[in-house]
Amino acid sequence: MIFRRKLTQTLSIFAISTTLVLTACSTNPVSGKKDFSLISKDQEVQMGKQAHQDVLKKQRPYNNTRLQSYVSSIGQQLASKSHRSNIRYTFTVLDDPSVNAFALPGGYVYVTTGLMAYLNSEGELAGVLGHEIGHVTARHGVQQASAGMATSLLVDLIAKKAGSNSKILTQLNSAMLSGYGRKHELEADRLGAEYLAGVGYSPNNMIDVIGVLKAQEVYASRQKGSSGGSYHGVFSSHPSNDQRLQEVVGAAKNIKSAGTRPANRDAYLKQINGLTFRISKDKTGRIVVGNIKTVGLTFEQLAGKSVLNADQLRLLNGRYPDGRLKQGELIKIVK
Repeated sequence: MIFRRKLTQTLSIFAISTTLVLTACSTNPVSGKKDFSLISKDQEVQMGKQAHQDVLKKQRPYNNTRLQSYVSSIGQQLASKSHRSNIRYTFTVLDDPSVNAFALPGGYVYVTTGLMAYLNSEGELAGVLGHEIGHVTARHGVQQASAGMATSLLVDLIAKKAGSNSKILTQLNSAMLSGYGRKHELEADRLGAEYLAGVGYSPNNMIDVIGVLKAQEVYASRQKGSSGGSYHGVFSSHPSNDQRLQEVVGAAKNIKSAGTRPANRDAYLKQINGLTFRISKDKTGRIVVGNIKTVGLTFEQLAGKSVLNADQLRLLNGRYPDGRLKQGELIKIVK
């Protein structure tokens, strides 16, 4: 009797979940296949618009019209080559010292001043923006939201039918949503590299972005006295470095226009000259870009002109842990 009642409950929940899967599907713009989705494209855009306003209430856009326009221009070029070039994209630089970038459903993409400080070329910036555009075009945010909505519904049903057990329900919730991060990040990397190549940048610029994040992880782990280990970085759901490299390079290297456009290191550094930089929790400085005129100048010597030490300057300039300076190149310090 008890077994039969539990079996009936299980079949009832399975029937409802199956109905959700069968009736809540939409065509993915990237794959052309059916995805589980409880949110229409119009709802997605409206959701993103509302969430964008919430972001701007909590985080200020960086007060520099020139830099905002520069980032938006690169983003719009990438978006025009994407699988969803028919929606309106908005690119915003946030005045935020954290090393981060993210996207909202419907075409809203953000990059922080903290991340821009550590990038060292226009190609790397394009890599960041392309990755985030990839999340939008593949509707990753919508898929996550739909999964969350469906999970909440099923958890409520189970709680009502099988009795409330917060530990079991929490485990069920986590299990149903696990695995999305790794898959989505890999796909966003692949799409980002494709969009980079589509406007002429080398897909290797995406690899350079991964290198920036990897250096952040290694530096942080050494500061704490640990060995570092496998790549997790700022975006903890990213897979290991080797897997990302294989996925990114293999997908976009054969696109016709790939590599016809330089990474534009100098142009990018000039754009971020004067960018706000967090020196410590209570102290803020500015990035100063200058030319290396002295042969054999070291980062240790350069640190005498900056509030950052030699290793911090190497990290800032993409040379961590043992890179050297070159005569005639532009370099960043912080004052």
